Amino acid sequence: MINADISGSAPVKPEVIELLNEYLKLNKFANPNSNHRLGCQLYNEMEQSRGELCALLGCDAENIAFNSGSTEGIRSIFFHLFEHGEINNSIIFYSALEHSATLENIKYYQDKGIEAVEIPHFKNGLLNIEDLRAKLENCHKSNILIAVMAAHNETGIIQDYQQIGALAHRFNAKYFSDTTQLIGKLPFCFESSNIDFAVASGHKFGALPGSGFLLIENPWHFRPLIIGGGQENSLRAGTQNYLGISSLAIALKAASEDMKKNEEIESVQHAFEHDLKTKFPSSTILGDSVKRVPGITFCALGGLKRSKIQNLFDQEGILITSGSACSDKKNAASRTALHLGYDKHIAQETIRISLGLGASESTYRQLTSLLDELTTHDLVA
Repeated sequence: MINADISGSAPVKPEVIELLNEYLKLNKFANPNSNHRLGCQLYNEMEQSRGELCALLGCDAENIAFNSGSTEGIRSIFFHLFEHGEINNSIIFYSALEHSATLENIKYYQDKGIEAVEIPHFKNGLLNIEDLRAKLENCHKSNILIAVMAAHNETGIIQDYQQIGALAHRFNAKYFSDTTQLIGKLPFCFESSNIDFAVASGHKFGALPGSGFLLIENPWHFRPLIIGGGQENSLRAGTQNYLGISSLAIALKAASEDMKKNEEIESVQHAFEHDLKTKFPSSTILGDSVKRVPGITFCALGGLKRSKIQNLFDQEGILITSGSACSDKKNAASRTALHLGYDKHIAQETIRISLGLGASESTYRQLTSLLDELTTHDLVA
């Protein structure tokens, strides 16, 4: 099987599987907040993992709150900023290309009366930062949020999040950047990022599903979504998923080593994309002129039908999607492609090939060879 849906969920790291086997073999389960021997041991291991993650992420222990993943983190951010804020003094500037978890929160608060203003992108996928600057200059509200993800979940396009964050702070705005597709794929330092709120899901970089964290620049005044026993310095109540937390530290450490292969992955990826354009001259690769997360190709292959490609690849044991895993089953036109100005014919046939560390020359050759075998009779829309 070739997993070309790493952006949807990465395979669990071998080191994490070893950890899981150890816990199961020893039946090493208890409440880490209990004062007995095993509880204290689990708590200490959890805090050691916190320290390792802080070193990898460039943050302090107070900045990180463990949770179930990015969706929960995003909900927590919006709850903190807007649930108790004055509607008339609140505004959200956002990218229309955000993940549905962010867009649904924006819609929720729009329905409550909070103003939300879309920031456009150029066709290459980069945010129009000058448009954002102009809108901020004309904004007179006091509670301002800017929501622009760091790396896009379908195209892999990387925004200049440091510049966006610096601009936000110049106008006393808070900056939330969805870093779900960035953390574990590229080096990231929270302290120097100019980001106020960032999120991560462990399953995107080889940790256990259902584990993740929220990074908060100023945690002392954060209003938590989940209240209860005061865990995570009262930033997120509930018995911690200590096994998931340990897997986060192990997986991110392994992923940081894997990043040394990024240049090699980018090289074979660009060669693959050149082959696609040669074999299918009317192909479109979104974001190919700007910096992207290595190993992600979001494209429409010159009139070839998405559904036929997916079905054939699935028969051959190759996992690909039409885009975000959250929207793949809907089989609709790509919202991302449409917002970037591509026509409906392209948007209806997009596929995302995300191989991560599996992006080798031989793997890409298998994909192009299989596409070569497809007949125009079978696939032309």
